[in-house]
Amino acid sequence: MDTKPTEEPEVKPKPRSHAKKKEKKTIDLNIPEKLFILSIDDDQGVVSASVKTKLRYGLAGALLAELALAKKIQLEEDHLTLADPTPPGDVLLDDILVMVAAEKKLHKLSHWVRVIGNKQTIKRVAERLEERHIITIEKKRYSWITPYIFYPMEDASAKYWVKQHLRGIILAGEKGETSDVALLSLLKACQLLRLVFTHDERKSASKKVDVLVQGEIFGDAVEKLLSEIGAAAAVATSEASG
Repeated sequence: MDTKPTEEPEVKPKPRSHAKKKEKKTIDLNIPEKLFILSIDDDQGVVSASVKTKLRYGLAGALLAELALAKKIQLEEDHLTLADPTPPGDVLLDDILVMVAAEKKLHKLSHWVRVIGNKQTIKRVAERLEERHIITIEKKRYSWITPYIFYPMEDASAKYWVKQHLRGIILAGEKGETSDVALLSLLKACQLLRLVFTHDERKSASKKVDVLVQGEIFGDAVEKLLSEIGAAAAVATSEASG
């Protein structure tokens, strides 16, 4: 009796991928760290005098923005209060929550922007960036550690990547994170868009920042809080510069 040979199932070859999927890279820095990085003058290794005052209050606003996005703070009748007193685990942010909690009297955002801006915030953010091996500090001058640890294949600083990322969002329509929109809004409020965009780009960039802020879904409470933070930082910057 003849037996019919067993037929093996046909195995179809998997289609070849002609292009590798591009891996999305992230920049593992928070809003105040990015703002500080952008402010460093690469030639001098310092934060220039024309930027320093604006940076102080910009960093204060950036720290408050981080707390706002984490829903740790809120506004009650234009005064800053705690929404969630649980420390987020970041020493600078934790300190702000402790300060707010310790106050018996409620204060407006403008008060907190000035207080935080005058608490050696520049020095503390710089020291943390040194601890994270983003920069070195020697004789009050900052130098980049390259390559930036999150882009080890490219010989470029963290500032290069932060700047390119923000430029891509505004000039090329690339997708940004909520924190990127908050940072761009603060840069505009503190008159620091020049740290990212050329003179010819600034007017258009300013308008696009407004469009991004209006289109971002922060939630009503957070949106109002971020708007007020930017306004408070802008007033403090203007008064100090004047």
